[in-house]
Amino acid sequence: MSIVLLGLCADTIIALLKFAAARESGGTALFAEGVHSVLDALTEVILLYGLASAKRPADRDFQLGYGRSAFFWNLIAAMLILAVGAGFAFREGWHQYVTPKLLGPTTTSFMVLLLSFVIDGGFAFITCRKIIRSSSDHNLLRYLKRSRDGATMTVLFTSFASLAGIVIAAFGMFVSVRFNFPAADGVASLAIAMMMAATALLLANESRSLIIGASASPEIEQGVLAATAEVPEVRTANGMISVRIGPERLVVSISVAFAADLRTDEIERAVMTIEDRVRYHVPQISLVLIKPQNEARFRDVQAKRGW
Repeated sequence: MSIVLLGLCADTIIALLKFAAARESGGTALFAEGVHSVLDALTEVILLYGLASAKRPADRDFQLGYGRSAFFWNLIAAMLILAVGAGFAFREGWHQYVTPKLLGPTTTSFMVLLLSFVIDGGFAFITCRKIIRSSSDHNLLRYLKRSRDGATMTVLFTSFASLAGIVIAAFGMFVSVRFNFPAADGVASLAIAMMMAATALLLANESRSLIIGASASPEIEQGVLAATAEVPEVRTANGMISVRIGPERLVVSISVAFAADLRTDEIERAVMTIEDRVRYHVPQISLVLIKPQNEARFRDVQAKRGW
């Protein structure tokens, strides 16, 4: 949540600077970038609400809690960027391309873009460093590939998109002024619109997978099975299925082959031991379900699943 709050402060400041500079120069791409920053700030407000609503305790109607509401609000944020941000930037850019207007003084605009790039770049650096420190193997690329933290992913991706948008806007303004070709400013705005649409669709696809019920990463699965296999009464930890029910919450069902000579009370104690060890190794697991199953039966079930 701290990353989202920091992003909200940065985007609010940047939006005000961009609008002030766009008013002086009349730059369409710069104005589109101002709208982009406003939408990023609104996105972070939506994400904060989603994270807060996801922490509501479970009740009779939602017995596994409200964690997935965060995924829903991530989707709403992505659609906001797509519908409003990309749509507005495309409309303004097309208008400037078809009926180009000369830009006014641009010195302040370039200074604002430079300052915005420094602020956004600093925020992106802080976010990446925090992700790397919190990641188990301290690898950003692997984190981005396997992470299911929709809020952090949204903030990080929109930060990178903002940096790219600043570069595009600056290039468009430079070509417009240097070569007296104001239509280039409109082309830059159109490019920003396409970039925002691509970012929104990428984030929407990630939210879709989480809402449907994405499983745990292979690293988490290996950790759960290793912790289960450590229990003396377990002959084999066959495998597991899992589903995410919140940004940091999982439900897992583990197929376990117990020793053949165990009594019922011994199996019950073994199950409690498995639950304790699994939760100790993977704290984000909220519910552990144990399915006693011999190896042959598990292989048959796996074969029917096809994965």
